[in-house]
Amino acid sequence: MCGISGIFSKDKLSDSSILNSLGSIKHRGANNTIHSCFFEQDLHFYSSKLSDKRTQFDLKNSEGFLVNNWIGFNRLSILDLSNNGMQPFYENDAKIALMMNGEIYNFRELRKKFLLDKDFSSDSDTEVVFQLYLKLGDDFVHHLRGMFTIVIIDYKNNEAKIWRDRFGIKPFYYYLDDKYFIFSSETTGIFATDLVERSIDFKHLAYSFYLNSSFSPHTIYNNIYSLEAATKLEVDLTTLKAKKEIYWQLEYQPNNKSISKEEFLDDVCKLVNLASVADVKQAVMLSGGLDSGLLAYQFGKNKIDVEALTIYNTDVEEQNELEFAKSNAENAKLDLLSFKIENEVTLQIIKEYCLAEEEPNSSPEPAYFLSKKAFENKYTILHNALGLDELFYGYGYYHQAKKMQIIRPFLLKPFKYLLKGSKRHKYEEITRFGIEAAPFIMRSFSSWVAIQKLFSKYGSENWEHPISILMNKVRETNSNFEKMPLLKKISYLDFYYYISSHHSLRSDVPAMKNEIEMRFPYLDHLFVQKYFNISDLHQGLTKENNKPFLRKNVTNILPKDVLSMKKKGFSMPTSKWLESVNLEKDFPELTAVFGENYKNWMNHPSKKWFLISTSLLLK
Repeated sequence: MCGISGIFSKDKLSDSSILNSLGSIKHRGANNTIHSCFFEQDLHFYSSKLSDKRTQFDLKNSEGFLVNNWIGFNRLSILDLSNNGMQPFYENDAKIALMMNGEIYNFRELRKKFLLDKDFSSDSDTEVVFQLYLKLGDDFVHHLRGMFTIVIIDYKNNEAKIWRDRFGIKPFYYYLDDKYFIFSSETTGIFATDLVERSIDFKHLAYSFYLNSSFSPHTIYNNIYSLEAATKLEVDLTTLKAKKEIYWQLEYQPNNKSISKEEFLDDVCKLVNLASVADVKQAVMLSGGLDSGLLAYQFGKNKIDVEALTIYNTDVEEQNELEFAKSNAENAKLDLLSFKIENEVTLQIIKEYCLAEEEPNSSPEPAYFLSKKAFENKYTILHNALGLDELFYGYGYYHQAKKMQIIRPFLLKPFKYLLKGSKRHKYEEITRFGIEAAPFIMRSFSSWVAIQKLFSKYGSENWEHPISILMNKVRETNSNFEKMPLLKKISYLDFYYYISSHHSLRSDVPAMKNEIEMRFPYLDHLFVQKYFNISDLHQGLTKENNKPFLRKNVTNILPKDVLSMKKKGFSMPTSKWLESVNLEKDFPELTAVFGENYKNWMNHPSKKWFLISTSLLLK
């Protein structure tokens, strides 16, 4: 897990832009930093005050150099803790450099299968990826299992190639015009170059108010883009022209074959072994639910050296899973560290949580809280159980959609006039966009009409509905989407948007702010594709019996109280934290952004938090 930045320009630049960029994302790689530039037919490596002492001794600095290309790397050491694993990797004959942010879990298997004839200078996964690319070319990506952003710079052919992992777990942001190609692991790293103006795209800010985050390739900033999941970006570094290609897609290929409990648990066992490769201290994020309970159980059964961490709040019952987390930990035979969430915090703490993310959010991020605690206790890796709710129908809207499908013929638009307020808008949107869009509509804490009114000074009356744009993009990129059954459509949308554009955005930066690598063992593309294809996952789905396939297979291995617990999940006491906050007094700049409209709009804690985080980011 690391941070990468790069600048390619039509004009020559000093090293200050790349060093400012790397400095702004130093939290992504506290162990070491190297920056490089290509001239006189070779790649030259340099140190800076960001580098460790050994690197500063071994490499000179680049002060006074003027070139039109810079790349740089901040390293958080996970595999091969020596400097042998430092990036970028470079092959002199081919004039090719590689940087990677992320982890390739099957790198040792790939080394044995493809690269027995190669000599390695490290035991890092990145060097294996580099050698695999040199041997297989672009096809190398199809063999990788893990989470990654991989940047290849081919100096001989003057082109850059970037791949983002299949579920968009690791980020990649870029700016591209006729003068610059600038990229970084965070938008902060782009703006820190001082080559790009930070300006807000208010339309996409409004879309994030509705959807709770931006959707790739868009961000809330003008001309700053996020590379889509499972996509390759190619940039001609001479012309600064780009093209994109989708290299993988989740497809529904119906499979009526029955999968036994033994086969399922064996698949989970393999995932855990695969995702636990590391040379540092690691832990499992443990709630009182089935997904993290199964993950912890398998870690314990596989005798992998991990511990469990959980959060709790004794004052808010719906946010307190401590007793169930204890049951899961005891069942898995893992030591459990629990951390209490305070209900009263200072305004400074609220600002800290808002600024822990790069875009506005509707609540303080639990991953930031837990990552802080993990860092204080010397952990480097946290395993997250994300993925099974989306795969096996764990959210309430799956059951609701199943019921709505029965009455679909009766969902007539005129019925909206019998409803009032937000219910009318939600009903109207469901009849307009279809039941498959219901999760977007139900999760939104505000109607699009109300958000348009909030943003009225920016011409919002002409803005297309965000669901319309998102669904059109889905249909353009996957011609088979409309052929999927309803619940498969919703599951697909969860992976397409909520995991790749929402959850990854909400997990990566808050964790990396605390030098923590967040891993998602269940988000293995082979595992997800296999179980996505199972055609009868909906059998037995009810309000009380969510995730029936998963529940059936863990009945005898998880504690009874966990199996019967009402779904809660990690969350923070947003309303409690905001009780003493006066927006007009503490954030007077909101009037300049929204006029008086926001005062009537902020009738919910999530809206209030969104306004605060927007105000801070706009500064």
